[in-house]
Amino acid sequence: MKKSLMIGLITASAFFGVTSAQASGALIPPEEFASDPQIPGKMLGDNCSACHGTLGRFYDESMPPLAGIPRDVFIKLMQDFKNEVRPSIVMNHVAKVFTDAEIERMADYFAAQTDRPWKEEDVLKGGQ
Repeated sequence: MKKSLMIGLITASAFFGVTSAQASGALIPPEEFASDPQIPGKMLGDNCSACHGTLGRFYDESMPPLAGIPRDVFIKLMQDFKNEVRPSIVMNHVAKVFTDAEIERMADYFAAQTDRPWKEEDVLKGGQ
């Protein structure tokens, strides 16, 4: 009985996880992936969220927000980090992982995000 219940719960959880990911647009439909296996800019940009916040909207004196950054500026910075023209302990390693095309897709994504002005009360409430 316990084993059957556990299997049922695991199956239901897995189904819920897949349908939630599909509904949120996190998964690329197989037919689209087969015709264009490029990872979308948002999915690539999610790699930046730990330091720069979700959607690139983190306001901190040591980590600049990426939301609203001009496309050409983002590309130049990432290329400089990738080629170690601009020294950074973390970003030199991070940028090397991405292809030029992926950097361009991230640049398009972050340039399209609206930047929000920093407000002290947002931080005090725990918001970004």
